[in-house]
Amino acid sequence: MIKKIGIGVAIAAAWGIAWAAKEAFAIPDYAMWLGIIAVVGVLASFNIESRLSAIEERVIRKDYSGIIAQLEGERHKPQHKQPESLAAGGAIASRIRPQHESLFEDFRWFAALMNRHIADEWAIEELPTTDVQGYEGPEIGRMYDVWYNACEVGRMQVALGAGALLSKEKQRSARVELKLNYLRFIPYRDAHSLLYEIGLLTGSFDRTNGEAFRATAASAATDALTGYLWEAVRQPDLDPWFDFMAEGPYDVLHDQVEHWRKNGIDPMTRWGGDRDGGADI
Repeated sequence: MIKKIGIGVAIAAAWGIAWAAKEAFAIPDYAMWLGIIAVVGVLASFNIESRLSAIEERVIRKDYSGIIAQLEGERHKPQHKQPESLAAGGAIASRIRPQHESLFEDFRWFAALMNRHIADEWAIEELPTTDVQGYEGPEIGRMYDVWYNACEVGRMQVALGAGALLSKEKQRSARVELKLNYLRFIPYRDAHSLLYEIGLLTGSFDRTNGEAFRATAASAATDALTGYLWEAVRQPDLDPWFDFMAEGPYDVLHDQVEHWRKNGIDPMTRWGGDRDGGADI
């Protein structure tokens, strides 16, 4: 109400000043009316532009307060729903090859190992499906939900690496793909820990130079986050998805799974596939 009264007083004052100027300088009536129309047009244009900007702000810049509250909420404890077999998870039986079976078995504790080493806020939760998405259609592998505290932020999947079905030597090869949303609201160190661990578990481990191996995984994570940051700054009105892919013979994962097997440790039953593991690794 006070604002409206103030606007009315300002208009009345402006009208009085204009009328006094007209009398003092003998300005013709038509010139006064043209001036008034021009001023009204400018004010109307400014008002319309302000309203359009407010509407655009509400449409383009979404309200993320609810998402941020979930990201800062209590951590989600993973509830794994591991498929008993590739066929039970939805894979077409006629398409299953020995390489698929080996990959399925080798990655049976992938989520458990991830949960043990990534930042505390993350949770990787395996899904019951084995029918994953490939470049040109359905593929066979394992699928996971990715949580950051109380917010489900994306998906991760494992499938055979390029050329794995054609390799005569039957060399191990896996492709891990990650797709995340809301990454801009997640601290850099936490995001880096997730990508670094994927690269570490997926890559080719050089036992003679472990530092170089870890540096390569760290560099890949840094490069991916830098690229995402660039696009987020370049197009601030968009909320881009984050995509990350790592591929390799997963030496570290394979060695850890073999260690657990030899020692009779099943991290899914002993620790629920989560981070409680003590010194058994």
